[in-house]
Amino acid sequence: MVNSGLTRGDKGLIAFLLLASLSFIVYQWIFRPQPPARLAEVRINGQLVQTLPLRAGYTRELRIGGQTEYAIIEARDGRVRIRQDDSLRQIGVKTGWISRPPQQIVNLPYRIIVTVVSTEPPEVDGIAR
Repeated sequence: MVNSGLTRGDKGLIAFLLLASLSFIVYQWIFRPQPPARLAEVRINGQLVQTLPLRAGYTRELRIGGQTEYAIIEARDGRVRIRQDDSLRQIGVKTGWISRPPQQIVNLPYRIIVTVVSTEPPEVDGIAR
């Protein structure tokens, strides 16, 4: 028989290290933290009207107003925008898609504010600290 050069203690140490690393990987896989939830809050006159989840694969349109003085808010694939309104300057429409907190879309003629909020702490750079 050929001597492999590993003693009984070496084999035990290797088995222990393999078991420890595998148990850590399984623990991380089972108990990994959930990704932070991002939501779009739609407010009219400061009152919360609707909360839209911003996640991949989610699509929703929300019409606010009547036949005239209306806005259509669209949430799709983790982003939100005011797709269409009948205001004169179209500032809310021209803002485009937003997806990261604390971005906002403001439509002053109809007092609509769309804000992206999240459960994760805000990103702060070195200057703001």
